[in-house]
Amino acid sequence: MHVFVHIGTHKTGTTSLQACLRTWARELADSGLLVPSAGTLCDSSGHHNLAFQLAGDSRYDPTLGGLQELVDELRLADSSPTLRKAVISSEDFCCLVEKPDALRRLESTLRREGHTLTWVVFLRRVDDYSESLYTTLWGCGVRPRFGYPGFVLSILAWGKYRQTQRFGGSVHYFDFVVFARRWRQLSASRLLLRDYDQALARQGVLPCFLTILGAPEALIATAVSEQSRLNSRMEHVTRRYRRFLRPLLMARFQRGNRRVING
Repeated sequence: MHVFVHIGTHKTGTTSLQACLRTWARELADSGLLVPSAGTLCDSSGHHNLAFQLAGDSRYDPTLGGLQELVDELRLADSSPTLRKAVISSEDFCCLVEKPDALRRLESTLRREGHTLTWVVFLRRVDDYSESLYTTLWGCGVRPRFGYPGFVLSILAWGKYRQTQRFGGSVHYFDFVVFARRWRQLSASRLLLRDYDQALARQGVLPCFLTILGAPEALIATAVSEQSRLNSRMEHVTRRYRRFLRPLLMARFQRGNRRVING
């Protein structure tokens, strides 16, 4: 079986995408694509519990299933004459780039079962991404030193933001050149990069993702109507800094990021 692993990134419509995958699980299964339930948090969530397990996150709940339960579900699906592919999704998978043993554990476990993998990631303009991510982290109780300016200065200096205050820590890359290079060094499977902003402006992120999966045309057509729901909220808490910080982020990262996405 070929397994698509959607790894994020954060703030690229992942919540809506995951909810649609779970809602349409039966229709996708009828077309040969399994959406496993193992490692999910509820009927509409992505496979966050699996990501929490791999990352050593305190939010991991053994009762919701993890890697072994995913393997068991895929084994059962292998006995089906119609299921040929599977998809799992969590934006927290992208943080495994900083946890090489965990990333390799996921890949090697699936490969030992005879599965092949494709990693799929959507990457967003860094100026929009920084504001949206900062607001989300703030809402989760993460308090970057010196507020949003300190958050951006850390990104400009290191190409990523590492938070250590909640859930065992996480890291968010803004230098996608470095992210892609490091991921490919750690994994032997294909890494498929997609431009979030370009997808949003064209058919939509959800239809773009379903096209990658080889979903039925009828579902892809239905998904076009979901486009406006993806990350439609505007960020306000960072508004006063936009004039100064957004150009710095774009000048620092955009050229290289565009090159790696389109390359």
